[in-house]
Parts: sequence; C-alpha cells; structure tokens
Amino acid sequence: MSLERVRQELLAGGLHEESVDRLLDHYQSMQDRMAESEYDEAGTHIGNFCENMVNILLDQMDENIQSRPNLGSFVNNCTSGNIGGDEPKSIRLQIPRTLRAAYDIRNNRDSVHVNLQVPVNHADTQAGIAMCSWMLAEVLRVYGDGGGTEDMEEIGDLIEELSEPVTDGNPLQDLEASHDDFDRRAVVRALDGTVQVVGDDVHPDREFNSLDTSEQVVSLLLGWRAAADLGNTDDAGASASWISGYVDVGDTRVRQIFNAHDFIQNGSENGDYQIPGFRVEEAINYLETS
Repeated sequence: MSLERVRQELLAGGLHEESVDRLLDHYQSMQDRMAESEYDEAGTHIGNFCENMVNILLDQMDENIQSRPNLGSFVNNCTSGNIGGDEPKSIRLQIPRTLRAAYDIRNNRDSVHVNLQVPVNHADTQAGIAMCSWMLAEVLRVYGDGGGTEDMEEIGDLIEELSEPVTDGNPLQDLEASHDDFDRRAVVRALDGTVQVVGDDVHPDREFNSLDTSEQVVSLLLGWRAAADLGNTDDAGASASWISGYVDVGDTRVRQIFNAHDFIQNGSENGDYQIPGFRVEEAINYLETS
C-alpha cells in the first residue's frame, strides 16, 4: 500500500499537514509492530494515531488544534452536537465513537498503564488497527482529492488496501508471496471489454478486435493469469498455437511477440507462455500506453 499516495490525497483535500504526517507515521508503525508481534508498542501507536485524528478533525471543524488533544472532550462535543455540525455524519458521529473504542482498548492495557496487569494481546492490537484503518479510509473517502472519475477509482483502490487485514508473523513472508501477487482490480480494468474468463477457458470479448496484434496477445495471456488466479484452471499461460487461433497471424509471429516482451516468460516445458504475477503491472502498463 502506498501511504505516500494516501498522504498526497489527504493534503490535496486540505487536511492539516503536520497532523496528517504524524497520523500516517503512527499508522505505519502500528502495522510494523503488529507484524513483529510487538503488541505493547503497537498499542502506543494506536493511541497516537487517535490523537492526531482528533487534531485533523478539529482543524476541519474550524476548531483550535491542541498540542495534547483531549480525546474524551472531543468525542463528547461531537456527539452532543457542539462542534462539527456541518460535517457528514460519519465524521461528526461515527469516527468519534470509533476513536473512543480504539482509545479505550489502548488505555486499558499495559501499553500505557503498566500497573494495570492487563497485557496487550493479538486481538487487542488487531481490533485497534482495524478501527484505525476504517477511520483513515473514511477520512480519505470524505476529504480525498478525487476530482474525477479515475481519481475516485484510485481512491477506492486505496481504501480497499487500507481495509486489508493485518497479520503478524515474519514480514519477509510478504516477499515470498509477492511472486504471484498482483493488482486484481487493475487487471479487471485492463481487460474490461476485451477478454473474458469463461469457466476454465479464456475468450476474446466484444472490443478485442480493436486491439493491435501485440495487444491481443498480451490481453489473452493476462486473461489466463486471471483464470489461474480464480482457480478455474491449473494453466496460467497458453501456447503460441492457441493464441494464433484468435489473432490474424501465425505461430511464428506470436512467438516473436512473446519474445519481444520481458514480462512474458516461457512457463512450462510444453511451450506455454505466461505473465507471472510480479510482471502483471508491466503488462498492464504496456496495454495502457500502446
């Protein structure tokens, strides 16, 4: 997830820059600590996230930002209608209530008060991060600088990324999984109207013939990557002879197209070619810029 892109959207939407920077720093840190099973430290960052969220919303409500914001007073003022009357319901009511819940988890555990004898556990941290993720996504939805349809689609993608659950464990596992991972929504956008996945097969769609030959080849291979990811087939790629059945050139020319693109690889001994998950973005960029 690109928190820098989230930052750009929030700042373009007019939110308080210093508080946004701190908010996102703590958001990243709480996730890092969660991944390392350092639940006490994650709880501290959850609390700091909540305090910076308060200042962001105070600024939007034309109230004074506080060096040590009183979260309880802010929540009470919002829910009683004393401040934020012009803001959407999610900002003046739902986020304050969520702030209180996240902050209470943090305040009633050893992450803050070591004399409580209540250790922070996985569920505490998971719940706190989930609430912070929802609040960040909602602020992004309300204030993000989505001036056009494409911008709003990108903001939607960012919100979906924020909604992904955070799990603990060795962070290097992300590298292990990344070989076959890719942006599935981007594939949908790239293939919409040109290629269909039909059961365990891939077929051209209504706009397929508007593509040039090379684009057709790449689109069909992307379709196979999608079919394999859906679990519809064990084959993530296709042969030159299969591709040539749908394009106006022979096997030799199809192989030339395969070899012209670094993101296309020979995926099996029987001659099938495929686009690995970690090269999907390059294939999409090719289709979008051709």
